[in-house]
Amino acid sequence: MAVTPKLEIRQSQSLLMTPQLRQAINLLQLSNLELNELITKELEANPLLEREDEYLASDDTKEQTIDDYDIPATEEEQFSPDIDYDNAFDDTESDRIGYEPSWENYKSTNIDDENFDYLEQRVKAKESVYDLLTRQIESHFQTSKERLIASRLASFLDGAGYFTGNLEQISQQLKIKEEYLQGILEKLQTFEPSGLFARTLKECLSIQLKDQNRLDEMMQTCLNNLELLAKGDTKTLKKLCRADDEDLASLIADIKAQNPKPLASYSSDNNNYILPDIYVHRNKYGEYIVELNNDTLPRILINQEYYTKITKQKTEKQINKYLRERLSHANFLIKALHQRASTLLNISEEIVKQQYDFFEKGIDHLRPMLLRDVAEAVEMHESTVSRVTSHKYMHTPSGLFELKYFFSSAAGMYNGTNQTSVTSIKHKIKQLIEAETDKILSDDAIVNCLAQQSIKIARRTVAKYREEMNIPTSAERKRQKRRLAH
Repeated sequence: MAVTPKLEIRQSQSLLMTPQLRQAINLLQLSNLELNELITKELEANPLLEREDEYLASDDTKEQTIDDYDIPATEEEQFSPDIDYDNAFDDTESDRIGYEPSWENYKSTNIDDENFDYLEQRVKAKESVYDLLTRQIESHFQTSKERLIASRLASFLDGAGYFTGNLEQISQQLKIKEEYLQGILEKLQTFEPSGLFARTLKECLSIQLKDQNRLDEMMQTCLNNLELLAKGDTKTLKKLCRADDEDLASLIADIKAQNPKPLASYSSDNNNYILPDIYVHRNKYGEYIVELNNDTLPRILINQEYYTKITKQKTEKQINKYLRERLSHANFLIKALHQRASTLLNISEEIVKQQYDFFEKGIDHLRPMLLRDVAEAVEMHESTVSRVTSHKYMHTPSGLFELKYFFSSAAGMYNGTNQTSVTSIKHKIKQLIEAETDKILSDDAIVNCLAQQSIKIARRTVAKYREEMNIPTSAERKRQKRRLAH
């Protein structure tokens, strides 16, 4: 049988990722700061786009001329005017010139919250304070509950690195014991740079000296009397510390070598703040109201007058083509921003709905919730929910939290339900081990203890969770106990 070349026509379907859809997807995962930076670049590149506030403040139409913008010499453009912008999103309202999303729908009310503090972000090299803290919170805390609490405490960090919050008030907001909060704070005080989350200068210096194995009894006495050191009363200080001149000089030198402001090196002319994307508050009927933070939403529109004025003039063909492309892209960008706002609001409302017990009863009632649970409820793909909840923050009556911290996987129960989260189980394992006295619990014993609470879990899973929380094995804990006894 002879093999000969021939032509065939076949019909097939394929999914193509256009530049527009790629940009729309990228918008979903941007933080409010990154989004505003992107909009600023778009305003600089597109002569038809204007900020709404600037447009309303001006009596004149656009003063720039088309000559102020770089028009491509070739016909190749990053964004093609042939895209069907009306169908790029399912819920867009219009493709008309001058389309403006209903931003009034997303305005937040004036929430009077004097206790709300924003975490100051100071830039150092490529890593901000926020990145520094987030990275360490993720690595030091294994459960969603602990991360939520750590994130809340981190919002009280001032520009020097000191913790300015009131544990008693925070414990009332989160409906948890103050002693538990104290344990989280002590763990935060192990973060780098050394001295973070101290409440006083004395505590800040103590943390740093302890890390250097220099906090002995003599040094502690010196720190307890810093006011004498400030006055230069070395005579009294030597007597209290039971130190001679050489010892005191060494103590003072070690103290002066510490950094009283751990975040001072992160100072910059550019101070950025974590602003919530979402506000949650209760109305007079006790219902939780979810609103977008209007201050973080960039509001832009198309200058219709400028477009009409230029296109009516006898301009070159290349200029008219450029303006049509800019108009198409401007329309798409505005619709993408509207879609982003709608998606963020819908997902946030569903999170509040599914985590109702958390808002009502406190952090101990954080229920298991997966990306899939929210995705199915709002009829979106899991990847969309993942992008939207990344780097987005919700201001609640209990504090400021990142949306992703509300997600936690579920574990099975002997009674047939799936209402226990992995976060909760890890917390219970930790509590059992912390409560050990004479008898050290093996992993099998922990399985039995959890079974008495109707929690179904395998021994290897207990071992896995224990390792994730950096808790030693029962044999190692026994050896540690014997060493302490001697």
